[in-house]
Order: sequence, then structure tokens, then C-alpha cells
Amino acid sequence: MKKVISLFALLLVASFVSCNDDCDEGNKPTPASFFVEIVDETSGENVFENETYTMQQITVEDLDEVSIPFEFIENTNLIQIFPPVVNPIGNSFLIKLNNETTMQMNEINVNYDVSSKKEECFTTFKIENILFPNNDSELVEAVHVIKI
Repeated sequence: MKKVISLFALLLVASFVSCNDDCDEGNKPTPASFFVEIVDETSGENVFENETYTMQQITVEDLDEVSIPFEFIENTNLIQIFPPVVNPIGNSFLIKLNNETTMQMNEINVNYDVSSKKEECFTTFKIENILFPNNDSELVEAVHVIKI
């Protein structure tokens, strides 16, 4: 009888100490990202709409020339960038535009900060304080409009 009571007590304690199963496998944080639009400083036109550059002529790299993931959104001519949230060499990277046909090239230096928030199932990261030190820019409806 003592063994049954001990086993019952152990099961009771285990049920209170069990981990929270509210976190399912499909419940993952959205990757930290931000949007940029690149416009001609003189005309104000988007450089992809006026065909100064094409989406194939975009590279995004950290300071060690390691690629940073991005997506070009064709119907709006915006770039969504997914910078690293932990970068050992600092939170900086370059957006490079290189049109080999016209020999036109632009580099946009980007500096940013990362904040984090511990959730129940995961940690979410937010890219903030995004600066373009060598270019004029403005934030318009959650899109960083950069002039080159």
C-alpha cells in the first residue's frame, strides 16, 4: 500500500511540474526584418521602376562580404532585408547595386540596433534605430526610403 501511495504522490507531483505544452512546433517567431525603397535623389523615382537597376543587380552583405538574406518584392519594388540579430562584427551591412551594363554602382551603408523580447515559447527580435549614414532617408509608412 505504501508503494501505491508513493507512486500516486510521484505522479501527482510530476503532473504539476510538467512543462507547458502550449508551444506547438508551428508556433515560431517571425524573422526580424525591415523594408527599403531606393529612389533617385534627383528625380525621386524608384530605381527599379525607372530601370536604373534590376533585382538581379542587388546584393546585401555584411562587412565581411557574407550574404545577408533579402527578398525583392516586384509589385512594389521594395526590398525586405533580414539582417542578423547577433552579429559579432557589429550591426552594419551594405546594400550594393551594380549595373554592369551602364557601369553604375551604388553602395548604401546601413547601421541598426536589435532589441529582443522573451515570449513564452521563443524570443522575438526587432530591428530598430536603422540609419543610413551616407544617404538621405525618411521613414514612410514603415518603409525606409533611401535616396541615392
